[in-house]
Amino acid sequence: MYRETYLQIPGPTNIPKPILDALSSKAINHRGEEYASLMDFNIRSLKRVFKTENDILIFPSSGSGGLEASIVNTLSPGDKVVAINMGVFSQRYGLIAQAYDAEVIWIDVKWGEAVKPTQLAGVLESDINHEIKAVLLTHNETATAVKIDMQSLIEAINKVNHPALVFVDAVSSIAISDLPTDKLGIDIVVTGSQKGLMLPGGLAILSVSKRAWEAQRSSEMPKWYWDFKPLQERMRVGQMPYTPVISHFFALKVALELIEEETLEVVFERHKKNASALRSAIKAMGLQLLVKKESERSDAVTAIHLPDNIQYQSLASLLADEFNLIIGGGLQELKGKIFRVGHLGCLHKPEIIAIVSAIEMGLYKLGYDAVIGEAAKAAAHEFLA
Repeated sequence: MYRETYLQIPGPTNIPKPILDALSSKAINHRGEEYASLMDFNIRSLKRVFKTENDILIFPSSGSGGLEASIVNTLSPGDKVVAINMGVFSQRYGLIAQAYDAEVIWIDVKWGEAVKPTQLAGVLESDINHEIKAVLLTHNETATAVKIDMQSLIEAINKVNHPALVFVDAVSSIAISDLPTDKLGIDIVVTGSQKGLMLPGGLAILSVSKRAWEAQRSSEMPKWYWDFKPLQERMRVGQMPYTPVISHFFALKVALELIEEETLEVVFERHKKNASALRSAIKAMGLQLLVKKESERSDAVTAIHLPDNIQYQSLASLLADEFNLIIGGGLQELKGKIFRVGHLGCLHKPEIIAIVSAIEMGLYKLGYDAVIGEAAKAAAHEFLA
């Protein structure tokens, strides 16, 4: 008998049926009027989701490709950039810059915590000659389930009056947590299709400010596929400089229509409530969260310490085999220490209740001293509050 799978990793996420249906749309001419019209709708709608009037660029790639594009189009070898090491993906942004011979100034943060505005301000304030060209920030670090306070960090940059460009990895926060691009003055925001936008992986989407375009004119890093300029020129006439993933553009239109129907602010609030309900259930089971500060906890994913007597693979296998629930494990230094539960995308109250109940039963079957029913009760009380 067929059963639905709960794909509760930090992304890719469960794909709603209307989006799945759109993915099976027939192929069309990617140089024709129908595709141009589709592109125009998606760009206009994406600007509302990003809260920006800046240019929107779309690469057929993963989110990591978008991060690489932000680096190679605006910087030159030897340029100084600030990167944060507070998890696998914030670290990745700096490593991409390093691979292109940028000089990376690292701010190391304990995994499970967020970078503080004072840490960033201190680095920028000491750069009296303004040699630092860009600051690389990750809004939501899925490896640790930490969300940074973007407004406070931008205020810290502005307070020291530093001219560095600000690039934000929002792969796991766009259409999940509020990120007002233009209000904050962010120069490049990068997201991917497989998280808040609820598609399969395959599209990297960027907003690019006027300041970033000015930097692009003097950038000397090598690029071809990732070059902003030819992509911008072709997108202006409703095309791309190479063959796009046409099915994804049909699916993206449906995803954006679903978000607009629900409204963006309600999407943000739903994610916050789902996260809060799941964490209430986790605490009711007597489990410990990796992220101690409530203000730093992600709206997309929760990281949970494994009980001493439970191995990650035992829990993950049991949940997959018996409950069709797929969870994520710890990465790098957190491997074997935590498990991660994604609560992003098209997820509502009944799914959260089912997910926490399955985790509770799984732990109980593995010998953890859980009281069956407490998790669902705690989540339900959170939803009713």
